[in-house]
Amino acid sequence: MDPMGNRGIQYVASPEISIPGVRKVVVLGDPGCTRFSDGSKEVLAKILSREADLYFILGDLAFLDTEEEFREIIDFCNARVRVPVFALRGNHDLSQYARFLGRETYALVLDRTVCFFLCNATGHFAAQDLELLGQKLNEHKNKNFLILMHIPPPAPPFRWGLKKEEWEKLRAVLDPHKERVQRILCGHIHGFYEYNADGYPVTITGGGGAAMIHDARDAVQKVYHSLGLEWRQDGSIFMTFCPVSAASDERVSAKTPR
Repeated sequence: MDPMGNRGIQYVASPEISIPGVRKVVVLGDPGCTRFSDGSKEVLAKILSREADLYFILGDLAFLDTEEEFREIIDFCNARVRVPVFALRGNHDLSQYARFLGRETYALVLDRTVCFFLCNATGHFAAQDLELLGQKLNEHKNKNFLILMHIPPPAPPFRWGLKKEEWEKLRAVLDPHKERVQRILCGHIHGFYEYNADGYPVTITGGGGAAMIHDARDAVQKVYHSLGLEWRQDGSIFMTFCPVSAASDERVSAKTPR
């Protein structure tokens, strides 16, 4: 299935894109932010072999934010997928993202759900991005929303989440529509974590290939993985956790600048 007539990583030029008929999406985060090593490529290749109508990458495609890194990961993905891949800007992607991938904030409208890609790669929300989110929430009153962003809401015990004041800015937009926000999906923290942020279910999926450099409360959380999202007939989403084995664990001890 290729609903846009164009496979591979998408350059997004419009604030809204509609794609009918999507039933399965594979979500991953942080494939490249501790260098796109052979081990990282092994993990990402396995994830991209999963059956899906779309793939979502939740930021940190690069390590040093260079043109060469973006070209490499784009070519890598495009050689392995037959469906569209949509991305989100991460804190390692600040200068090159717009050149290669276009808009940093946009709405992907599916049959029953709006997947809203909201940039917070700098740790802050731009006023125009929050305005666009509010506009789409009001335009699509008959649809539920998935919010996708790189840096997660405040996430104890980690210190790498959003600052409280930024989270409150987002809540001010979301709270009037809270019952339609199905989940917030994020990357940034490497591993798999689920928690509740002021009544919003949050899933962190930072297992797309980068080193497991963050402390975890439980070793099972420190694992390479992707998420599978499957839409049911009633519009609900069945989410599956899909671990990925890697032949080499050299990435576990890698370091990355903050």
